[in-house]
Amino acid sequence: MSSSATIDEAGCEADPYDPACSCYNVVKDKCTEYPDAPGCAEGNEWLKSLTDVIPAEPEFDSARSILTLEAPQRYHCNWVGACGEGKFKPQEYHDLMNTGRCEWKLNMCSSDVDVGESINSRFFRDCTIGEMGFTDLDSVYGLDSSVMYGGEIRTAENAAYVAAKNKQLQLEIRKEDREKEEERQAEQEILEIERLKKLEEIREEYEENRNKKILTIAFIIAIIIIALVTIFNI
Repeated sequence: MSSSATIDEAGCEADPYDPACSCYNVVKDKCTEYPDAPGCAEGNEWLKSLTDVIPAEPEFDSARSILTLEAPQRYHCNWVGACGEGKFKPQEYHDLMNTGRCEWKLNMCSSDVDVGESINSRFFRDCTIGEMGFTDLDSVYGLDSSVMYGGEIRTAENAAYVAAKNKQLQLEIRKEDREKEEERQAEQEILEIERLKKLEEIREEYEENRNKKILTIAFIIAIIIIALVTIFNI
C-alpha cells in the first residue's frame, strides 16, 4: 500500500486502484473509466445516496439530471473523503478547492426529499413555506405577470428545468459545431485530393511532352547524321 509521500502522478496513472490515488482519480476525472477505483467508488455511492431520495415523479427528472451532471464535479469535496489525509493530491485539487465549488446545494426544495434527519438534507435547498412550485416553464410563462415578483419567479423546479434545458442546448450546439467541422474537414480533404490529382495530371502531361521533345530531337539528330554521312561518302 502506498502513501501520498511515496506515490506521484505517474504512479497513479500506472495503478489507479492504489488507495493513495483516490483524490487523484476524482480530480483527474478517472471515474468514467474506473468507476470502482478508490475515490470514484465513494463518490458514486454518495451520488446514489442523493438520487435515491429524489422522488420518482417525472417533474423531478430535471433535478435528477442536474444532480447527475453536477455531483461528480464535487467528488473532491470533504464529505466524500476521497481527498483526505494520506492521499496524493495533484495541483488541480488545490485549484478546485479555491473555486468554492464545494459550497453547493442542489436547486431543489429539501421539503420535496424524503431524507428525514439524514445529512443528505444539507445538499438540498431550503424553501419558504409560501413559495410556489412549478414543474415546467409553460406553467411559469402562463402566469399573469402581476402575480410574479419583479416579473419573474425563481423556484427549485423551474430553475433546474432551465439549467437542464440549457445543458441540452449546449450539447446540441456542440454537436452541430462538431458536425460542421467534420463537414468542413471532409470538404478540405476532397479539395486536397482533387488538387493532388490535378498536380499528378500536370506532371504526367509534362513528362509526356518532355519525352516527345526528346524523341523529336533524337529523330532530327539522326537525320542530320545520316545526311552528313551521305554527303561525305559521295
